[in-house]
Amino acid sequence: MANQNVKISLARSVTFSLITASLLLVQASATHADPALCLEKAKSYFAEIGQLLSKEKNWIMPFVELNERYSLLEDCDTDLLLEEATRWRYIQPIIYNPHAKVYLVRFWSDDVTVEFAYDSLKKKSRTHSAGWVNK
Repeated sequence: MANQNVKISLARSVTFSLITASLLLVQASATHADPALCLEKAKSYFAEIGQLLSKEKNWIMPFVELNERYSLLEDCDTDLLLEEATRWRYIQPIIYNPHAKVYLVRFWSDDVTVEFAYDSLKKKSRTHSAGWVNK
């Protein structure tokens, strides 16, 4: 009888854990799928890039830290993201790889370049980087 109670208790515990994990996954995917939130994050990112590019000439760390804070733009409407990027002063021509369906978005001043790739199929950014402009 005690063995049976342990089995029932264990089964309930496992069931509860599975239900909880499933609910967390559903909640996590629901919070990520917000194009408006992504666009707001992108606008903030682009604004900070512009501020840094206008004043930072000799130090790359603020750009690295900025990229760490904004390293994942996820679930953006690709067209709106690219349209927003083109509104900023330091934007360079956006490069598109039609085979991979990836856009390379680049900003640069005379001294520093900041860029990231946006995968339109996976709807997320990757390879955020900052570096010195080759003169």
